[in-house]
Amino acid sequence: MILPFLLPGAGIMHCLSVSPSLVMSLIFIVLYLVDQVHALAEQLNIEFEDLPLPRRPTEIIWGLYHEESPRNREELSHERILKLFNYSSTLSRYSDIPFPLQYLESFEDITSRTYFVETPAKNSFLSEIAPVMYIQSDCETSTERDTYMKELMKYINVDSYGGCLNNKQLESKFTHDYLNHLNDDSFLQFIARYKFVMAIENGVCDDYITEKFWRAIKVGSVPIYFGSPSIRDWFPNKKSAIMLEDFPTPKILSEHLKKLMKNDTLYEKYLAHKIEQTITNERLINEYRMRPNQLDAMKTVEDFECLICKKLHQKRKGMLVERTIDKTHYNCPKPISALTLSVNPENDWVSSWDLAGKRAEKLCEKIMNME
Repeated sequence: MILPFLLPGAGIMHCLSVSPSLVMSLIFIVLYLVDQVHALAEQLNIEFEDLPLPRRPTEIIWGLYHEESPRNREELSHERILKLFNYSSTLSRYSDIPFPLQYLESFEDITSRTYFVETPAKNSFLSEIAPVMYIQSDCETSTERDTYMKELMKYINVDSYGGCLNNKQLESKFTHDYLNHLNDDSFLQFIARYKFVMAIENGVCDDYITEKFWRAIKVGSVPIYFGSPSIRDWFPNKKSAIMLEDFPTPKILSEHLKKLMKNDTLYEKYLAHKIEQTITNERLINEYRMRPNQLDAMKTVEDFECLICKKLHQKRKGMLVERTIDKTHYNCPKPISALTLSVNPENDWVSSWDLAGKRAEKLCEKIMNME
């Protein structure tokens, strides 16, 4: 029997192989990289002396669990760092324990009409609110979403709440600590009145799809999306969002939105998951059926721990095929601007990405060569 446990505060996992006559401790390292963590290895409160060094991928298993945006751990955007690890649990579908649906609170949310506002009612709200909602508190992102929104707002009315490009105040009941109440019933009802909700991620990675997308799907507003290049693979239906990349400029996007505002039939083609309560995307359905645990972060961690322990057991028996992970396990290329749909050399995040690559090389060299 394999029993995993975590050493307090160290991020070092032990795996006990238990038999009537033997208790063997097999050590491996799991670097839990969450949004509170701001550097690899040294800044994880893990000293090099605590690691099984030098790094010998064929002898000791390292596992990577990473659930967050590339901006929180830029080194992991470079394959050189990823190859330090034998197994992974990340947002990528190609990870060993993947969780691309981590921000989908429940599968039933997709078709539930709990918060859904019918189109005629949304149209009536246009006398009070703009057709488009934008709410952000992080104003400096690698995707340059505020830069994009400044341009879009020249051509169509946008209600911008939060700390970025604010032009409208939240209702008084939401003004206190609203970031921690974005999933409260009253706030979801507030969002649901809008015909469109901006959903521009703070990073561009395959399968990195956050609550920005799923919250709009949940309430029945049409998301205007930019971020994961693989997002279409997770649409409930073929047309479940407006892809910013399909409209080369904010002006062209605004023209499309105005067209939808004049034609309810065209608008409602984006809402089949609410109006017809159907999901036609077999990939999405099968992903949920195969891995329902990914909607629960703690269960995902447990699944990963158990996987590593099984691999250690296979290694003891000489049955393990040696391997390390590659970029498919966490594919976050150089930052792309929402406005130009290309890399902007003047974007500070592009420079930061390049510097992270250099740090990654130095860190790997140190880890691989330390005796």
